[in-house]
Amino acid sequence: MAEKSVLKPYDLILIGEWIATLKNALGQSVTSWDSVKGCLMWLSTVLKDVENLAFIGEEAETLLNVFKTKYWKDNTFLEPDDRPEFQHPLSRWEGRLQEISKNWILSYPDTHIDVSKLREGAKAFLSSDEFNTLESLERQGLNEATSSLLFNNFTSAEFLALRTAESLLKKWYEKKTGRKLGRTTWGEVLEKLNQEFPKEERPKELLLLDYLRERRNEVAHPEAVSNSVAASTTFLNVISLCKSLHPYIHPTWVKKQD
Repeated sequence: MAEKSVLKPYDLILIGEWIATLKNALGQSVTSWDSVKGCLMWLSTVLKDVENLAFIGEEAETLLNVFKTKYWKDNTFLEPDDRPEFQHPLSRWEGRLQEISKNWILSYPDTHIDVSKLREGAKAFLSSDEFNTLESLERQGLNEATSSLLFNNFTSAEFLALRTAESLLKKWYEKKTGRKLGRTTWGEVLEKLNQEFPKEERPKELLLLDYLRERRNEVAHPEAVSNSVAASTTFLNVISLCKSLHPYIHPTWVKKQD
């Protein structure tokens, strides 16, 4: 048995257009059989292997077989008595498309980040080695941040990215100093690093610390709402942080002695 193909948003629009074309042709005072046949041929050919819509292809093929022997000449017009045969199938097809569309959410992302990369998730922004070094919760955080950016949930995207940054910096600190931070609340890691590494004495791995602290304090405010620019910038900065910290938090890294 052939594997059913998965329906995509563009497919739904295209199928709707063919069904609408067929419905419009049948609604004319004079209907060319060629126009009806063209629609039925496309629906029967394309939809027989589409998951949840195969019945449309099968019914279109049945209609095509029923009438093609009757209307075999070119430029033949559909007889009025045959039009009702299409009414119920068309109603079923349109109803099914409406059911499917109600379960989908379409979004127009308001971001300057490459949407095709956001759809792939965090792995599209990192090398395989960098991505595999991340812990499960860190990967999940960045993947949820990409999803939030796609649906314009900017505050959520920024929060998730900042939380991931804090996790990475905690691991870096513990390997850098050999000391455990233990359980910390959100933001405590950034404040600890700020206190222990004054701006004039910070290693290059902490170049983004001031920015991250500022954004964390802003997002933590109960009335704060992020916008597209802030969320996108923070996400890309956290990706840069992942890359810059990777050599230091990689499992094979050994802390150099001072």
